[in-house]
This record gives sequence, structure tokens and C-alpha cells, in this order.
Amino acid sequence: MLPYVKQLESVLSEKLGWNRARLKLMARPTGALPIQTTTNLAQLAQVMKPQVETNSTYRRLQRFFAGFAFGYEALGQFLLELVPTDPPYVVVIDRTEWHFGQTAVNVLTVGIAYNGIAFPVAWTALSHGGGSGADEHIEVLERILRVVKPDQIRALVADREFTGSDFLEVLKERKVPFVIRLKSDRRVGPASGEWSLPVRMFARTCGLQQSSLLGGQQVVGGAESVGVRIGLKRLEDGPFLVLASRGVDPDSMFELYRQRWDIETLFGALKSRGFDLEATHLTEPDRIRKLLGVLALTYSWTRIVGLDRKRREGPPRECANGYPEKSLFLLRTGPAPRTVGQLVQDAGRTEPMCSGADRSALIFVV
Repeated sequence: MLPYVKQLESVLSEKLGWNRARLKLMARPTGALPIQTTTNLAQLAQVMKPQVETNSTYRRLQRFFAGFAFGYEALGQFLLELVPTDPPYVVVIDRTEWHFGQTAVNVLTVGIAYNGIAFPVAWTALSHGGGSGADEHIEVLERILRVVKPDQIRALVADREFTGSDFLEVLKERKVPFVIRLKSDRRVGPASGEWSLPVRMFARTCGLQQSSLLGGQQVVGGAESVGVRIGLKRLEDGPFLVLASRGVDPDSMFELYRQRWDIETLFGALKSRGFDLEATHLTEPDRIRKLLGVLALTYSWTRIVGLDRKRREGPPRECANGYPEKSLFLLRTGPAPRTVGQLVQDAGRTEPMCSGADRSALIFVV
């Protein structure tokens, strides 16, 4: 039996209410993924149930991703319970893309930022490669708002891809506070609409590494009904960082925007530095979305198991360079406790992802 699978089956039965066969097919890949560190179904099948012929397990996995109807909202609510922080949340949204042969696999993901990493709670797979549009941004926003209420959000943080006028309008309508980076050629001006200029014209007044706020409320070209505050900063390597915020303290917008990088750490853990998401042969959007559901569960559950082993066995030994010998995620493959106990409830909501200072980005790295 893979470590902690029985405990996960018990928790999922309580939280999701799926039948036993579905629970096993959800829980066993969650146990196998940290061992194989790949999303290749054939390789996962080798360790999921060693006493059963690998081809049989592989076909069951294929049927699971082809035909099983996920309850994404219930899964997202459970994943939110596993996030090691309380509201108000910093919500980060971003897109990642890779190719299987000539086929683009394109994913929008929303996570809760905490301690240098993001915890996924909503996602969607796009049917095309390249950039995403406002309609797709609104769709994934509605999914996260079914899990997290607007008054539980400190700020939604996003990069320049998420500045579509329709998206900004919906953020205003749904009362979602935000901090979003603007392109330097986006026009901004006073709410009166008397004039506007490319925002880089204002940023040029900043010295190197200096930041400033434009006085009063501004509007962004194309979304004139959305009043925002504009923050400006000249970066060390030359370009300008221009932020539009609404519903947050303007003095905090740069600190909030720095947490956007947390979702890049998540993508690294799901891909090359962790579960090797790009190794999957799945390309159909619905199946990719299901695979992301399994990965999101594995990602958060593995942290809890690592904390449980840390509590029972002590923290990983630190090497001479100050890094832990193993991350808490790597502790996932050890023996399971005898009972479920309070594994989820006592998940150490304030614990860092790894032992050692500022190591939360080092998922699966020793």
C-alpha cells in the first residue's frame, strides 16, 4: 500500500462524497506521484498497485481521465481547507503553456499565495495555444469566486496578460480588489477623461529603483468606468513596472505584486522541479483539467504529510550550506501513521513549506 493513501481515501470520502472506486482512483495517483515524480500514466501505473498487472492499472487510469465527472467546486473548497493561511487571501492568477509534439497545452491557474508559494484552488485548460483573453479570465474568476468570496480576498494579483477591459469591469462589478501590472503603452488619465497619456510617460519621472503614486484616481484606456490608483517604478534593468490597483491600500501595491511570483514557484513544482507535468501525453482540455485536479490535491496533501512526518520524526537535517537535506515534500514517501487522527485539521497552518529560512520555493529539491 502506498503511504498515506488510506488516510486520504477516508478524508476524501468525508469531504467529496465520491463512491469507493472513484476515491481509490483519485487517492492512489496522489500516493504514486511523489514517488515517480512524473505525470506519465504508464509510469504511475507501475507503482500504484504493484500486485496488479501494470497494463490493467494503466487502462483504469485512462478510463478515469476519459470518463469520470469531477466535482471541481467541492474539490476546490477542500483544497482551500488545506491552504496554510487564513483570509483575507492574496489570490494570484497566471497562465502556463507547453507542447506535446505539435499540440499546445495551455492552462490558466488560480492559487492562494503564502510564504513564497501558491496553493492551487481553481484552474482551467484552454482549447488553444498562445495568450488568453478576457472571456477566459472571467470564466476562471467565476470558478474561484465559487470557492472564495470577494470579501475574503485581500487582492487578486496578475500580470499584463490580465488587463482586458471586460475583465477589469467584472472585477469592479464583483467587488474584487486587485493589483495588476499594465503594459507601458497603456493610456491612463484622470477620471474626467479630459486627456490621457501612455503610462510610461509618467514612469519616466522615477529615479532608478524609485517608486511613486500618481495623485488621485485614474482610469485606464478601454475601461474608463473602473477607477484605479497607479503605482510607478523604474526597475534596475531598465523597464518600468506600472501597477493598477483598486480596493487595496495604494502603499501596499508593490508588496502585494511581489507575491505574483509565488505562482511561478507553483508552476515549477508542478513541472520540471516536481511532478513533471509536461511528461503527460494527455492533451485534450477536459483530461488536462482532471489531471490538474489530481496534481492540485497531491501538491497540498503532500505538504500535510510532510508536516506530519516532521512532527513525528523531527525536521530534515540541514546541510552545511544551510539547505535542508530533504524538503518536506520528499518526506512524503515514508511510512504512514497507524491512524488518520487529525492529519488534516492539525496541518500546521502557519508552518513553512520546508525547514530552514526562506526555503519554501525548493519543492522536491535536496
